[in-house]
Amino acid sequence: IWGIGAALCTLYFAIAYVRCRREFKSSQPVENAFVTGWLAEHKCQRPITIRQTYGIWAPLTYGIFRPIILMPAATKWTDTRNLQYILAHEYVHIRRFDGVTKFILTAALCTHWFNPLVWCMYVLANRDIELSCDEKVVRIFGETTKSAYALTLIGMEEKKSGLTPLYNSFSKNAIEERIEAIMKIK
Repeated sequence: IWGIGAALCTLYFAIAYVRCRREFKSSQPVENAFVTGWLAEHKCQRPITIRQTYGIWAPLTYGIFRPIILMPAATKWTDTRNLQYILAHEYVHIRRFDGVTKFILTAALCTHWFNPLVWCMYVLANRDIELSCDEKVVRIFGETTKSAYALTLIGMEEKKSGLTPLYNSFSKNAIEERIEAIMKIK
């Protein structure tokens, strides 16, 4: 019984990964002055690429060795203030190797699928990853940007759709909790 449950859980995440990977392969590189400047300022030992696609509605990061920040095709590339917040959030995911963390969480979930505490751990750990990234972004830009960053999150949540369990998405958890946490940062 355990093996069947583990196989079904693994199959679910594998299918989600393959579907998303297929969608991500059709993405196009973003080439504009702001993105080029941002990439030049944010050097990393792993090469970061910024791409865009029609298949998503909220930014996300995927990849471990060659991370890619995937943006929706409808992104307003002239709104540099919001882009700074979004890219900083995704950059924090990349710097902290959150892709590896999510993979380990998923492996633990598939192995211990029968344990409700592991399901709680998976949900809460994903929430904590997002809250931690939000806090880091506010610390980078300063306390005066909390409301602007919160409004950016709300805008992303309005457009969001779909499930990508193995990727770091800009807005993955309960938006109300994230906004409250942002506004309480001192």
